[in-house]
Amino acid sequence: NAVHLTLGANLMLKLAIIYTSAMYLLMSPALSFSDQLELTNGDVIQGNLISESDDHILWMSTILGELSIKRSFVRTIQSEAIADPPIRINTTLKNLSIQPKYAGDMSISGSTASGNQSRRDWNIDLRLERRAKELRQIGLFEYENHNLDNIRASDAFEISYAADWFFKDHWFLRNELSFATDEVRAVELRYGVGSALGLQLIDDMNSKLSVESGLMWLSEEQNFGVSSDNLTWSWSLYYSLIFWNNVTIAHRQNINVAIDDIRDSESDFDVSLKLPLIDNLFAELKFEWLYDNQPVPGKELLDTQFSMGINYSW
Repeated sequence: NAVHLTLGANLMLKLAIIYTSAMYLLMSPALSFSDQLELTNGDVIQGNLISESDDHILWMSTILGELSIKRSFVRTIQSEAIADPPIRINTTLKNLSIQPKYAGDMSISGSTASGNQSRRDWNIDLRLERRAKELRQIGLFEYENHNLDNIRASDAFEISYAADWFFKDHWFLRNELSFATDEVRAVELRYGVGSALGLQLIDDMNSKLSVESGLMWLSEEQNFGVSSDNLTWSWSLYYSLIFWNNVTIAHRQNINVAIDDIRDSESDFDVSLKLPLIDNLFAELKFEWLYDNQPVPGKELLDTQFSMGINYSW
């Protein structure tokens, strides 16, 4: 009986401690915390900070689980303490500085034929991107060399630079400058300058989607002394998706329509498929369509091209 009395006393003591603790928690201010991490693109992830290093932070998301995120992608961590009275604390990660982010890719493709037709084609595409805080800069270089039946090679190249300023969430203002020549289409010199309003609809590790629309001034000098200057309405779209085992499909389109004559327009579309080889090296298949409804006399309205080559991305 003494043993039973002792066990009963211990049980009653434990219940009393639990009851007292519960009443204390109920009567004292609530001390639960809800943290959120804000990325530079405006996305917010709920959870808790686990640890941080010079390059990455480890974050436990309430939905996605444990995440390793580059510091350059993180803007702030916000902690909200729910108490009486409410307390809100905004803190920036220790020593956090948004470092510029660099990316790019280069594609080289070529083809040759002999027999009834002697042909050699070379294409080189280079794209460089720099992102620092609200500013994204993009540089493009495209070069084509075509040689048919030992006739002098025809060259075409384009150099362009664009600066995107993200002024609110996913919205950005683009200023662009381009310079080009295309002997295949009898264009000796072409340059353009313009501004557009853009929207970055998707921007994550596996997919990107952006659209832009604005005004661009295009000046073109053609063979035989013909020239034209037009203020155009421009439209651009870019989409890319990574699926399966790092296979990438991308689509780009550009449309320019003359303001004073909507019948004068030019469209450029391309679709590419990148298949992984080793590390950052890919095999690339690319289809391109260029349509000009008022081409140089003697030239076709539509140009199409298929190329296959090697792509290196970083």
